[in-house]
Amino acid sequence: MTRKIALLLAAMLMSVSALARPLPGRYSPYQYGHRWYISFQAGPALSVAEYLETYSENGKGFDALSWHGAFSFGYNFTDAWDLRISADYGYKAGALAPYYSFRPYHFHAAHLFADMILNYNALADYNTPCNFKTYAGVGAACTFGFTNIVHPFQTLESPNLVPGFRLGAILEYAYKGGFGWFADLGATAFTEWYNGQEPDGFPLDLDFKLTLGIIYHFPLKTR
Repeated sequence: MTRKIALLLAAMLMSVSALARPLPGRYSPYQYGHRWYISFQAGPALSVAEYLETYSENGKGFDALSWHGAFSFGYNFTDAWDLRISADYGYKAGALAPYYSFRPYHFHAAHLFADMILNYNALADYNTPCNFKTYAGVGAACTFGFTNIVHPFQTLESPNLVPGFRLGAILEYAYKGGFGWFADLGATAFTEWYNGQEPDGFPLDLDFKLTLGIIYHFPLKTR
């Protein structure tokens, strides 16, 4: 009898332990394997390239910031891995070499990137509303529409088509209905001419962004 009671208690404890863990399989609304999604995000960005320091030197450090927005769609191959295609747009700030005065300018930048995203919670089979993700992607940018600026020995090339790669991290909070919100911190490196200037020194133009966004995961299709 004592052995039967012990076995019964052990079975009850195992059942409680199983219920306390995130549910496996398709029982969790926070599993997104084989589901499509769309998202929109926007926030401040900073392009780090030649003569950026002249903004702060002239007391206009905040003017170097620009707004960045992106529309994306993606597909989750598994609960942990997904592919995201993003179309981004920003109105960027740059500066030419000082010549008796501060020489700022602005330009349009359109990006197209493909990112592979890893969901660490799902990788550990821990399906919760809050998820931490990282991503790496490759793509290209087209920069154009540079503001007309007169400079004695520098010119701006336009338009420019340049390749790039990026890394970033995402913190996402999801709701059971498929909607969610997220914060995206990313850094992108482009080959020179992104900012329209002839390469000088460091071989890459860098672009940093911190955006907030909304996401919707479409329901899983069932047969």
